[in-house]
Amino acid sequence: MPDEIPDPITELAALAAQHHELYEAWISAGFTERQAIELLKTVIAVKEGGGA
Repeated sequence: MPDEIPDPITELAALAAQHHELYEAWISAGFTERQAIELLKTVIAVKEGGGA
């Protein structure tokens, strides 16, 4: 039995939560759902090296 307890949150789940928080923050700031999604798509594309 390993001495360490595995982290229940995977890197992918953590990233998804961060993206959701960004989306919710933009909605709270007054952006429309469509605008928030477009902003999120841009953030993801830039992080992946695809540019805007």
